[in-house]
Amino acid sequence: MDAVLTEEQQALADAAEGLSADGLAGARAMLDGADAPARPTADLFDGFNGLGLDAGAGGTLVDLAIVARALGRTVCPTPWIAHQLALQAASAAGLDIADGLAADARWVLVDGDPVAVREGGTATAAVRLDGPTVSLHPVTGATPRTAMDPSRPMADLGLGDAIASADGHADAGRARARAVLSAGLTGVGLGAVERAVDHAMQREQFGKVVASFQAVSHQLADAWTDVELAWSLALHACWATEEGREDAAAAVDAAAAKSATAAVFAAERGMQVHGGIGITWEADPHLSLRRAMGDEAWMGGSRRAELALGRAVLAR
Repeated sequence: MDAVLTEEQQALADAAEGLSADGLAGARAMLDGADAPARPTADLFDGFNGLGLDAGAGGTLVDLAIVARALGRTVCPTPWIAHQLALQAASAAGLDIADGLAADARWVLVDGDPVAVREGGTATAAVRLDGPTVSLHPVTGATPRTAMDPSRPMADLGLGDAIASADGHADAGRARARAVLSAGLTGVGLGAVERAVDHAMQREQFGKVVASFQAVSHQLADAWTDVELAWSLALHACWATEEGREDAAAAVDAAAAKSATAAVFAAERGMQVHGGIGITWEADPHLSLRRAMGDEAWMGGSRRAELALGRAVLAR
């Protein structure tokens, strides 16, 4: 794959960053009990639904990763990502996704039992991964659950009988979803670092901005390095998965493990660099930490990815 984004991909990144610019404010509002803001969800569904799928908006899995990263950068609250993961898994199994491309469709991806499903409260259908089987179900009810990250509300779902199903494709759906989630986590980490840098360049102690102190700058440099490495791994995982390369499974595990730990590390460093205010409800750093920890657990967590990657290496 190319080492740099094409002009079209950079334009896509710029558009996604513009749409998600107010994401942090939306996440803050949901933390205080508000509903998810209408924007940018409406715009995302209008212009980017089915991104990375020929039947939808077109493009590649890398294109979807680019948008996921931009949304993660501002902790943008939207069910659009959950919907795209479900579409990717259904498409990988050969299921008809036409209904999922409707403007009012809200699909979610369920791995196993439909308990504590992220973005489940507004879901109209669920793509369920059960062992090797992928099945599409209507959602018949939703019971809200308390979430660490209220900007990704969770619910237990009631599912109706399967509308369609296919055997032997669940792993492909999981791989595509985990690769995209990894990209989103790198955005969470990058946003946390950027906001910490902005604070460190303004906050003064002993007559100097705190960014000039090595104890601060080294933390931010380490966090940024980890996030950039994770982004490279996420891009490779998306490309390798779409190309069907032999190393695709290992690439996804590497991306999932590194992006999760990098995002959490960056969010924690962001809180520390903000000083005493960093741990307060009124400040924003904990919004990044909530998102990083919540998304880290979405599709199995970094520990499972590290274990799978280690087993693959030892089996060579």
